[in-house]
Amino acid sequence: MLSLFWHELRMRRMLLIGWGSGLLVFFSVYLAFYPALPAEMRNLDLQAIELYRAFGNLSMATFEGYIGSTIFHFFSVLIGVLAIVTGTGVLAGEEDAGTLELQMALPLTRWQLVTAKVLELAAIALVVLTMAGIAAALVFLAIRSQLTTNLDAGDLFRAVIAHWPLVFLFQMISLWLGTVTPSRRVALALAAVVLVVSFLGYNLVGMSPDLEWLQPLSPFHYRPSTPDALDGGPAASDLLVLSGAALVFYLLAIVSFEQRDVTVGAWLWTRLVRRRVV
Repeated sequence: MLSLFWHELRMRRMLLIGWGSGLLVFFSVYLAFYPALPAEMRNLDLQAIELYRAFGNLSMATFEGYIGSTIFHFFSVLIGVLAIVTGTGVLAGEEDAGTLELQMALPLTRWQLVTAKVLELAAIALVVLTMAGIAAALVFLAIRSQLTTNLDAGDLFRAVIAHWPLVFLFQMISLWLGTVTPSRRVALALAAVVLVVSFLGYNLVGMSPDLEWLQPLSPFHYRPSTPDALDGGPAASDLLVLSGAALVFYLLAIVSFEQRDVTVGAWLWTRLVRRRVV
């Protein structure tokens, strides 16, 4: 199982390099942009503009507010995309490519195969976030003299790494969808819907006091984006919720994959009905 894990991680090294380079550019542009903001822009009340309110509590008045509500706000969507691309790629994608059947010939049970994929996904998320955290810390050090903030490079690095449970949860959701849908394309589409609805739904219901009770249903409610989370680290309860939800979808993926007819290309319930008829 570990041999398969290391082999597949090496096979995806270009993905790691590509995402790491892309996030370096992301942090370079957005962090370097803040010192150049005019005072009028920093004092602009973004919450008075309906379009901006739909994207959450955006703030540019302080560097902490800019990091938490602007940079990490969109960073969480970017890494969500990474999660659904990688999560649908390891089982559903390999089945579409015709390589999963060969892997199932290895002396591994199905749950061990799924677990190897899960370890791979966890490692991909950690490596990419580590690269992104280093990039953010280095850019921060380059512009530190132009900022008024209590944060240091270590705070920024830890805040980036703290997004790992959020990435891992979306990876597990995507992995599970790949075991119940007929193809990676369908799983990717459904995972994208979950990501978009979770992100926009979280922000939209926050615009209405009567609907704020729905926000904890979204994974984005637990991301480390507040100034307190940036300075002192994310709340343990938030990490526990995301990790617990990821564990549930990991177990669901095992159960679904145990019932899957590989290479048939049908919905899970179609396979189960066919087996009962036979």
